[in-house]
Amino acid sequence: MSKCFPKNVAPVIDVFPDLCGVPYRYGSIRNKMELLAQLGYKRVYLVISLPGYPMYSNPWLSVMNPDNQAGNYSIESILSVGDPVFEHIFEAHRVGMEAFAVMKPYEGGGGYTIPHGRQGLFKGRSLSCIGGERIGLDSFLPDHGNMRVMRKPIPNYEQLIAQPITRLTLSFCLDQVEERIGYDRSDVFASKPDASLIDHPMKGIQLWTSVDNGAYQLYEGSLEIREELVVKPLFDANGLPLFDEPKRCREVHIISLNIPPDAGYLAITMEMEQEQVVMIPYSMIRVYGDMGEIPVTCTPYVRNEAVTNITDSDAEDPFQPFAPGTDKWFDPTYPIKEDAGSGSNNGAKSIFKRNGFEFEWYGAGIWGNGWMGGTCYGIARGKMTYMKGTHCEAYPEVREYWLDVVKKLIAVGIDGVDFRLQNHSGMVSDYVNYGYNSPIVEAYRKEYGIDILTEPADPINVMRIRGGFYLQFVTEAAHVLHEHHKMVQIHLHDCYENPRLSSSFGELGFWAMPKVLPDWEKLIELADEITIKDYNWGTYRNSLSTQIKDRAASLHKPLWVHCYIAQGDDLRAEFVEGVEKDDRVTGVLLYEIGHNPYAYNPWLGMIEVRSDGVAVFNKEVVDRVVALFGKSS
Repeated sequence: MSKCFPKNVAPVIDVFPDLCGVPYRYGSIRNKMELLAQLGYKRVYLVISLPGYPMYSNPWLSVMNPDNQAGNYSIESILSVGDPVFEHIFEAHRVGMEAFAVMKPYEGGGGYTIPHGRQGLFKGRSLSCIGGERIGLDSFLPDHGNMRVMRKPIPNYEQLIAQPITRLTLSFCLDQVEERIGYDRSDVFASKPDASLIDHPMKGIQLWTSVDNGAYQLYEGSLEIREELVVKPLFDANGLPLFDEPKRCREVHIISLNIPPDAGYLAITMEMEQEQVVMIPYSMIRVYGDMGEIPVTCTPYVRNEAVTNITDSDAEDPFQPFAPGTDKWFDPTYPIKEDAGSGSNNGAKSIFKRNGFEFEWYGAGIWGNGWMGGTCYGIARGKMTYMKGTHCEAYPEVREYWLDVVKKLIAVGIDGVDFRLQNHSGMVSDYVNYGYNSPIVEAYRKEYGIDILTEPADPINVMRIRGGFYLQFVTEAAHVLHEHHKMVQIHLHDCYENPRLSSSFGELGFWAMPKVLPDWEKLIELADEITIKDYNWGTYRNSLSTQIKDRAASLHKPLWVHCYIAQGDDLRAEFVEGVEKDDRVTGVLLYEIGHNPYAYNPWLGMIEVRSDGVAVFNKEVVDRVVALFGKSS
């Protein structure tokens, strides 16, 4: 792009979040593209939404009522600019830039729920599930909910979840454990002596029940608490062993319960020092009835309002979770949890009673296995039937829907499409249990000779089968794009060449992955250019995706790496110098360039669209980008 940086640089615009942050006006997109052209860019990437503007992982990034209190301007922006994708393409071409779409086939929305019986802004955009109504889905899934990725069936499921609850068991680890909370950071929960059971007795345990996972009432039936010290093996949310040896645990049994089947939801709160109650709730809370263990889903996350409006003169409980006299739900934002680790919020224990819980939020966690010292948990009878808003690629109808999106992008003038697997719609903690749709079951039987409905499956092989169906879609899409002289670009990750069962950041089971393992060598052969979606965290690591990079270079295919402006802190000299030294890399994607200090969830970038609709440079970031990469003359 310039003499000081000899490789290509291209900005990435995440279209829908930008439209949510401020009210775009006529001319805002033109103004933004003119600024990018001033910096000399020849290509821009546009992260697009599937039809219907499905909700991202942040429930604030959704189509919201124009009179919302959350500072979301999605509808005003869309009404002002028309088709946002077409406008971005048109204005990019107007200033001489190519426009590539970043398409996320698995971004079907539905990350967030509202209680049973409540209604979101739009009718017909939700599906029932554990926790309530799953809202913010794309245009396809509400009519094809059975074409999402399916969970493995549980024998005698309906009978098991219909039992009266008679006992709960909570296991708290007494040995030291660590929960990774960042690339180079961990929360350490110190070892506790056996005498903790005496020195820190369980106190303040209360149970709460709910029918709709909206309002919770105190359980006032019978209840006894017994404790014991046990040494036992511990497992993560997927049933995988956590340690090579058994660990000491404080096991708390809550017995003599009689919670009827119509109480579909249960909460447990306790008045304990959080460091004394360390557990993974997804695997260390167990619920029983007279027939045996009841399948349940557990969570520490509580639904949260975007605006609370507390004043000194308010009543004891001033919140209105929905408008009086209606069944509309409040304007949501990130769920919160109360625990001893990072990201805790002391309000969770008070507001769950009126808001309920969000189940399967971020899976088991962003980095680790889900260790926490929580004192407030939600428990739902049953398991998710489907992986939230994640389409199942094994159905021809799904692949045809995705292909229609590609064809429409061609029709509005796109120059290329970059296919990205990563998305926000696959947040489940026990990911190894998903991928049991009938076409996948049949394909697994043909490939491996095993009926995975009756015999154990290898979860990696299930992901490979799914990857084969995904490859079918990309093959069809590449044919259509090449037929129209458009470019095919494909996102790839290190975890494809080094697959392992893990939910850690960037791994196959990570919450933002669809749990698909494609044949990366065949994808490279199909592609004209390659994108590497690995995070480097400020220092370029050329060992990531090294086989993929080598193969792309041997085929003389352009290869782009991400420079994360805010998410990965990559605007550093050591990152840029490392990229420059890697001869396999031909370009850098600036991800993402939108800057918004106004939003309820602000973000950092290069270009800000002000509240009056005028686009301006965020000088601090632009100066850093120019200093590191230069700009064209």
